[in-house]
Amino acid sequence: MDINDLQRLASYLEERGLRVTLDGTAMRLDVTNLLNSRLSEEILVKDERYVTGFDYEIGEAGGEAECADRIAHILVVTTERAPSSVRSDSPVTRAAGPAEVIG
Repeated sequence: MDINDLQRLASYLEERGLRVTLDGTAMRLDVTNLLNSRLSEEILVKDERYVTGFDYEIGEAGGEAECADRIAHILVVTTERAPSSVRSDSPVTRAAGPAEVIG
């Protein structure tokens, strides 16, 4: 596993609406929910696997999209697409977290 794998995971996480800070020297990502900065997780590379700061295994190189889904779930970010009746151009839009925004 190298920095390219970590950058790929960072890109997938950003696509899911998370803020990501990459520390290539430490092979670490700091991931934060944009709607609640207290919801954050440290993702490390350990023995060719992605793990949280609490040593919870997330996945391995090659499965970055699935790892991003797991991390988004931990940080309470939905990866579901809103139905066409609930889009940004309608009165109700789905936020990146469990809450809905009206207006």
